[in-house]
Amino acid sequence: MLFIFVRGIIFTILALSLTRALAAETEVTVLMFNEQDSQNEPPYISRILLSRDFLRLDDGENHGNFALFDRKTGSIYSVSHEDQRTLVIPLQPVLAVPPRPLRHDVEELDAEGVPDVEGKKVSRYYMFTNGTRCMEVYAVPGFHDDATRALAAFARTLAGQHAKSVAAMPDQAGADCDLANNVFEPDRYLSKGFPVRQKDYAGRTRFLINIKEKVIIDSSVFELPEGYERFMPGVVSK
Repeated sequence: MLFIFVRGIIFTILALSLTRALAAETEVTVLMFNEQDSQNEPPYISRILLSRDFLRLDDGENHGNFALFDRKTGSIYSVSHEDQRTLVIPLQPVLAVPPRPLRHDVEELDAEGVPDVEGKKVSRYYMFTNGTRCMEVYAVPGFHDDATRALAAFARTLAGQHAKSVAAMPDQAGADCDLANNVFEPDRYLSKGFPVRQKDYAGRTRFLINIKEKVIIDSSVFELPEGYERFMPGVVSK
């Protein structure tokens, strides 16, 4: 009887251990991009890990610096391991008003022979503000809509923070595009579907390399490091 009792305890411990191990994994969509900040700078690889609750942006390394978007609260956390600090950007409304009228237009163009993506047509768009072309987007409607929604929500949280500096934005070339892309129309580049290729007014480019669905990874990649100082933009740490 003692052997049966001990065996039962061991089985229970193993079962609990297995449950914890399974709970430590999560299913994600992995999106890989090639990005370039300008023609004078080298391109680099970026990665998005998308789960039901989170969106993580990084350089493809699980242990490097990263930005984490909480899809439930709308907050962004930008983690720097070197500084052991976490920048916190909460969801907040855009309360600023444009310093001048902004007129937004969209023009659809020929996709120049870009092949279909998973059987879905790619469409090409120019997005203008006050007559200036602010964004060129190759979009695929109906392609990974959940990723499109998550990226749009992420952009709106950033816009709430950027709105606080509208008054300080210089009135120079590209200023109207800056206001549109970063504050007043932050998610318009996602309005026509998932952007498989994009280029903004400053020459920054990003194009999709690969998407993998239902990838099982360690859920710790969506956890914030313990013990790091948390701070908010414009708030002096004590």
